[in-house]
Amino acid sequence: MILGRLVATVQRVSRYCLEQMVEVLPYYGVPTGEEITLFDPDILIICLPAPEQLYLQTDKPFILWSELEANFKLPIASNPAELAKMLRQTLQDFN
Repeated sequence: MILGRLVATVQRVSRYCLEQMVEVLPYYGVPTGEEITLFDPDILIICLPAPEQLYLQTDKPFILWSELEANFKLPIASNPAELAKMLRQTLQDFN
């Protein structure tokens, strides 16, 4: 599930995921906890900026995506190669 407020960013990240043969569900905006439970994604890709509570309140594995420099202590993918590497690692850890 790719989450983000900017349609172009969510579409771009969705395309990168499809190139990695990963099933995607783009979501434009910020889902509620109920919506995340309903869709039950294996992994969340959160396109920054996003509300902090979104990734702090989920038990789902997640990857942060930002095309701009971000001041986070968590790893952030900022290009397709980094995203592919993080997807492989996260999905491997998940399975």
